[in-house]
Amino acid sequence: MYKFIAFLLFVTVIHADVIIHKGAKKGATLKPLSVCCDIPEIGDVKHLTTCSNPKVNGPCNDVQCIFEESGFLIDNNTLNKEVYKNHLIKWAEEHKGWSPAVDKAVKDCVDTDPRQHLDFPCKAYDVFACTGIAMLKKCPNEAWKC
Repeated sequence: MYKFIAFLLFVTVIHADVIIHKGAKKGATLKPLSVCCDIPEIGDVKHLTTCSNPKVNGPCNDVQCIFEESGFLIDNNTLNKEVYKNHLIKWAEEHKGWSPAVDKAVKDCVDTDPRQHLDFPCKAYDVFACTGIAMLKKCPNEAWKC
């Protein structure tokens, strides 16, 4: 009899735990909004690989390398606007639902001269950070994770 009661109690506790975890909602978070939008990789795999072997450190150097390899820069301080704009437009054609985000990135980051205010000037980082922010602002509902 005691074995049956112990077994019944065990099953009840396990079942209640499953119900509690199954019904639990995701809690609030203070993570940066950037983790909430699943933006597909914008860079070309070939250029990402080149700049990863060996990976250069620093907030600017890796982005600078990718921008140089991709032809997005005329020189260290000058964005090749046509090349970068065309890359973003082609990327949007390959990624359904991202055209409004690319339009915003072109308007905010290509047609203007963005500055993200690192401790040192870095055109590649300025444009890349601006692009990420523009894409986040127009993140399609399907890519929103939070």
